[in-house]
Amino acid sequence: MKTKKLVVLAAAIAIPIGGLASATALSAGTAWAQGSYICSITGLGTAPTSNVVFPGPGVTVAGSVSESTISSTRTTTAVLPSGPSCGVGGSIAALTITAINPPCSATTTPPAGPVCTIDVGAGDWAYGSWNSFVATGASSLVTGLPHPKFKIDTDTFVGTTTGASAGVGAPCTPTEVGFNIIGTVAPLEGYSTFSMTDCLDTVTAPAGSAGTLFLNDVGTTTVKTVQIDPTDSTVTVS
Repeated sequence: MKTKKLVVLAAAIAIPIGGLASATALSAGTAWAQGSYICSITGLGTAPTSNVVFPGPGVTVAGSVSESTISSTRTTTAVLPSGPSCGVGGSIAALTITAINPPCSATTTPPAGPVCTIDVGAGDWAYGSWNSFVATGASSLVTGLPHPKFKIDTDTFVGTTTGASAGVGAPCTPTEVGFNIIGTVAPLEGYSTFSMTDCLDTVTAPAGSAGTLFLNDVGTTTVKTVQIDPTDSTVTVS
């Protein structure tokens, strides 16, 4: 069976990293090693990369409070340029990953966030703390991005996410946080499964964090937008 492997954007929030400094390498998924298509990823228009954009004001130490029970992280549109190893290229539309916010009160403990120890009213819901980012679990991505859709060459695949994991290092660089999503695709030309690995590297917003490595900012400062590394983020369809 032929395998397609190409670079893709990240779609990630609240994946368990389990102590990022000591996390092990990502699981490669069910079909990792070989591929007949290898495509680089770029941003749309003048943007050099695709990005992950966390709900405002971003992921913070204390977290934030909302009157809504949900919060959404989004990714910007990705373009897969055509080339000798990528056929006519492809694209991935902007994605939205929805997470359920836990209720916030003075007795709330992580993963809701330290903000819940402050004076808050009834009907407040917590989101966006580093506690929740590290501890909430893969279920946030599995339920928040149930059906990723992407186009490779002339084929459009609709996936069903069945699992997710996270870590630091290979197949990302040693200084990147990576997210691996696995699942099935609606049968098309013999393909049935997918594995996506997304590597987060440079923070671009807010201004005070811009230019720093995402890994260095985890747990310490505010991150609103982070780039997806186009050199080692991949999706495999088999």
